[in-house]
Amino acid sequence: MTRSEHKPIILMLVKRTVLFFFGICLLSLFLYGIGTKQGFMERTQFMLLRITVMVGLFIGVGSMYGIGLDLWFVCHKEYRYLSGIGGYLCLGIFGIAIAGLASFILVLTEGNL
Repeated sequence: MTRSEHKPIILMLVKRTVLFFFGICLLSLFLYGIGTKQGFMERTQFMLLRITVMVGLFIGVGSMYGIGLDLWFVCHKEYRYLSGIGGYLCLGIFGIAIAGLASFILVLTEGNL
């Protein structure tokens, strides 16, 4: 099998890693929402919020790295990577916003320890 488009391995790894962390973030948010409604233990809720903060930050850092890689390839006259910058930007903003919101909820509920 041959691929019609040869992408560098690092770009595929970054994209898939960011999408994996995005899925984990959505899953932890879903579990937090379900746990709030069904009365999960407080420790479990705090753990889900901490996971959401970490994964949100990973999404933000990975997205910034992806933007840098795409810009580097665009500067080397490969304009097909220009569309990836917008996707990474949206995911990065989402990750940082979710991490900030989860941190805010953690501080409100358990205090700044």
